[in-house]
Amino acid sequence: MKKTNLLIFILLLLIIAVGLSIYFRYDPVTQETSVTAEPAPPPQPVKKPIVHYPVPEPQPSIAPQPQPGEETAEAAEKTLALPESLPPVQDSDQSIHQALEGLFSGKSLSNLLLLDNFIQKLVATIDNLPEKRLPRAHLPIKPPGGKFIVSGTKEEPQTSSRNNKRYAGYVALLETIDQELAVKIYIHFYPLFQQAYEQLGYRNAYFNDRLVYVLNHLLETPNPPDPILLAQPAVLYTYADPLLENRSAGQKILLRIGQEQRSRLFKILDGYRQKLTRLHP
Repeated sequence: MKKTNLLIFILLLLIIAVGLSIYFRYDPVTQETSVTAEPAPPPQPVKKPIVHYPVPEPQPSIAPQPQPGEETAEAAEKTLALPESLPPVQDSDQSIHQALEGLFSGKSLSNLLLLDNFIQKLVATIDNLPEKRLPRAHLPIKPPGGKFIVSGTKEEPQTSSRNNKRYAGYVALLETIDQELAVKIYIHFYPLFQQAYEQLGYRNAYFNDRLVYVLNHLLETPNPPDPILLAQPAVLYTYADPLLENRSAGQKILLRIGQEQRSRLFKILDGYRQKLTRLHP
């Protein structure tokens, strides 16, 4: 090989070597970049619901049997046996039944009350009273016998005073209850009322707050004199006054029982409201 050709060959090798070194040095595939992860935001504090009307912790006590002839409220309390430990709400029928028998001084409760799943039904009914409809399957009491009685004329039907007798037994039963004793039972079994309320989907609320709200709602029911004018747009009767017809299911129950019995129930409901809003844990 001639010297000139050899020199050109060596120069080509040098150029190729320099080119390859530059390529591998600055190849973007070989360049690594690091990404700094942003710090995670601090966890938000859990908001606890506000208890407007707290219920004190139950104080279990089993009182001695009453002496013969004792018929006072103190004697009724002596017959009251409260369980030291509460069962789950689904197993509470026997316990609440015994407490109710003490509350009603041994009177038969089967004529008016439905004692199976009593706490669950009572909680569901109270929760639905401010709504437009009240599911019958949730009622803890038996519906009144007979049919709704209407008086007046075909053109102007109205409520009948005879219809009020259908509800007299319920009003009389509520009037016989010693409210102080009833509140003691309520406080003792309150964890089960709260459990039944949470089973309805209210896991961030308190049943006693709802109960006070419902009592206030019922006490806002109008108290018109009897009779109340009705209308019959179809098969069923409605209230002719739209302000009455648009009331909730609970308020319509109070409208149906007549003014005199309604006034008596207002007094009972107000008594319970005052007691439930003044409980001290």
